[in-house]
Amino acid sequence: MKLKIDIPIAKQPLKEEWPSFYLIGSCFADSQSERMTSLGFEVTTNPFGIIYNPQSIATILGRVAHDQIYSLADFEWRDKAFSWEHHGSFTYSSTEKAVEASNQILHEIKTDISKANVVVITLGTSLVYTYSGVAVANCHKIPTKEFEQKQLTFTKVKESIETIIKHVSQLNKEAHILFTVSPIRHLRSGVQESSRSKATLLSALHEVIDRTKSTSYFPSYEIFIDELRDYRFAKDDMTHPTNLAQDYIWQRFCETYFSEKTLGILQEVQKYTQLAAHRPKHAPDLHQKQVAQKRITLQTNYPFLQLK
Repeated sequence: MKLKIDIPIAKQPLKEEWPSFYLIGSCFADSQSERMTSLGFEVTTNPFGIIYNPQSIATILGRVAHDQIYSLADFEWRDKAFSWEHHGSFTYSSTEKAVEASNQILHEIKTDISKANVVVITLGTSLVYTYSGVAVANCHKIPTKEFEQKQLTFTKVKESIETIIKHVSQLNKEAHILFTVSPIRHLRSGVQESSRSKATLLSALHEVIDRTKSTSYFPSYEIFIDELRDYRFAKDDMTHPTNLAQDYIWQRFCETYFSEKTLGILQEVQKYTQLAAHRPKHAPDLHQKQVAQKRITLQTNYPFLQLK
């Protein structure tokens, strides 16, 4: 008796034994990068904060690829300075400080992408808010009446994805570009609107990836919606995946992209993290000694690990 849908995913191991990652996109990118970091991968994530739509991601990467630095005119002032291109957590006490800090981040992005083995683009939605006709990455808690909500067309999404690939390839010709669609639905805009948004992303992604080398698609959204089709895998908001669901998606990711040797190293690191997280009631000093010894052994055998 078969009680669930199992999505077949072709195995496509990355060529690096322990790849470094650059992630940009939705909050799902943040949650998965925390996991990667805890397991000793070298990871950089969303240096300008969470960005949900492909057009805004393309804009940021375009600045980096073409050295288009920020100026005072790129920032809005409403009690604090901010940019429509950045997440709402990026605010500054003056536009001068905003320019200085943002240009430093642009420089860091260029360095980080240039040395990453894998660049992961996590797209959340093709629904955007526009301000003065331009799509914004974040509304910065400004009243929605100042914005217009729009569904990006298939053509616009496809062009944005093509632009993302072009910019990343310009910064790093050797990087594998990995796309996924966030499993989190944006139901505030409406159920039908959210479904249309995801469908547009998926359709455009496959149109581009099917004819582009050094790119791949990992079905995070499909795994959550179809394989884990039960609300026990969703948090209280009924949209975000639980820790168990994220664990399952990560497991499928590992099975898809990591070689048997990498999977073996991961098992060792996971045993170490479980040991380090344990809080024994008895003999805590002995436990800490065991943790330290295990850490030394791992770093001796695998010097590329970035254990925190």
